[in-house]
Amino acid sequence: MTQMPGTARCARAILVVLGTVNAATVAWLTAAAATLETGALGELVLGILLLAAIASAALAIASFTIAAKFTHGSSKTRTGAAAVGWITILAGTIALLTDHPMGASGAAAGTLLTALSTRTGTRNWFDRPRLPRPPRNENH
Repeated sequence: MTQMPGTARCARAILVVLGTVNAATVAWLTAAAATLETGALGELVLGILLLAAIASAALAIASFTIAAKFTHGSSKTRTGAAAVGWITILAGTIALLTDHPMGASGAAAGTLLTALSTRTGTRNWFDRPRLPRPPRNENH
């Protein structure tokens, strides 16, 4: 198999979209924390906002890193994509339970990413035999 199958390409595209959305979420949460007026629960709310920003940043970094490794990655890359999908399902479900308008789309994107990452075509792409690396020439 020399060309990435459609299921793997779609999973990769979803990872890039999720990474972009999470990066935008980090900016939004950080701006909200910076403009927060402290009151009776101000420090608690500030801590929750910054904790959510850190979690979103970690998910954005993971999404971009895994998407970048899709061309030469191993089965660990596929497992990482499925893990990001499950985390996105969980976050989307929590957002849906709190009546956040993006909850359903997050849960749907996570479900689609998990489904595409576990398909046979994607599994075959990551389990394909690799060409050995040529030996390094120390003279150059």
